[in-house]
Amino acid sequence: MPFRLLRAAVFAVVAVTASLLLHLWSGGHAPGPPQFAAAVGLVFAAAYAAGGRQRGFLTLAPLCLAAQWGLHEFFEAGAQAATHAHGAGWSMWLVHIAAAFAQASWLARGDAALAALLELLTLFFARVVRVLGVNARIAVRPRRLLPRTRVPRPLAAVRTAISRRGPPRLAFS
Repeated sequence: MPFRLLRAAVFAVVAVTASLLLHLWSGGHAPGPPQFAAAVGLVFAAAYAAGGRQRGFLTLAPLCLAAQWGLHEFFEAGAQAATHAHGAGWSMWLVHIAAAFAQASWLARGDAALAALLELLTLFFARVVRVLGVNARIAVRPRRLLPRTRVPRPLAAVRTAISRRGPPRLAFS
């Protein structure tokens, strides 16, 4: 649960900050602190609701696109209330789309790194408990180990390019 809160908070801060910077860069009006806090709160609530487990890029990309679009509209509504609206041209939408994909990539990698770190910490503390001889049961997910000495299979195109030149095998017997 605390990691779910942390992940939702990171998503909210990254999404709102990126959207705000792009909004300001494209000539938009800077929202006030209450509007910025409301944006962070809304995105945090949505991220917490969707953050039950680790998500990959393909899941995060549509969420980041929705966050970028919603935050753009939210900030533009605040700008219209302040009588300073800016246009929504193609270049601005392309920048928002690029930012959403970059955001999704950063968040997916960060989420995977956090999951790997937590797994390593769990394994480390399980070993510590085992070495100290404490008779505590620890639930550790078994890891799938792949052999490190696998020989790569040659591809069909590569197989035909392998040269077998040299003296015959019987020449040195």
